[in-house]
Amino acid sequence: MSRIYIPAAVFILLVLEGTLFQILISFNHTIEMTLVPRFLVVMIILIGIHFGRQSSIVYGMIFGFFYDVVYTQLLGVYTFGIAFIGYVFVYYHKRIQDSLLIQLLIIVGAITFFEYYQFGLYRLIGITEMAAPLFVLERLVPSIVLNSVFAILIYYPTKKLFDYVKRQENLRER
Repeated sequence: MSRIYIPAAVFILLVLEGTLFQILISFNHTIEMTLVPRFLVVMIILIGIHFGRQSSIVYGMIFGFFYDVVYTQLLGVYTFGIAFIGYVFVYYHKRIQDSLLIQLLIIVGAITFFEYYQFGLYRLIGITEMAAPLFVLERLVPSIVLNSVFAILIYYPTKKLFDYVKRQENLRER
């Protein structure tokens, strides 16, 4: 039963991210910034830090594909991007697992990279014509703040969940 907790949590975050984005985008008329929740990226990084690079790549590909199918017009942008983030930004080490600050810095780096990746790709294809300085001020910085707060809020609950799943896995192996 505990095997389904992490995929269920990631799925809930996938739905929450899409729903919250619709709410945040509707408030965009009064302020000159766009808050983009990247809860899926945050969770994939946390999964990778606690379970290893292979887990983050698999979760990144599966849920990135779901994200592409449900929320975007281009297949593969999120599938490749989130799996790549899971590969590049994951460090499986006990010291990193115990440090909120280091994990937060890794998450901020991953979100920054993912936002630039998506911005560059959409700019290359012609979907967006936003200038880079405007992108940084109106989208990147507010998104980093939002996702950093989210990462801090879910750090301890996910750590407890991951520890519980690991304990259950060890019990099954006996």
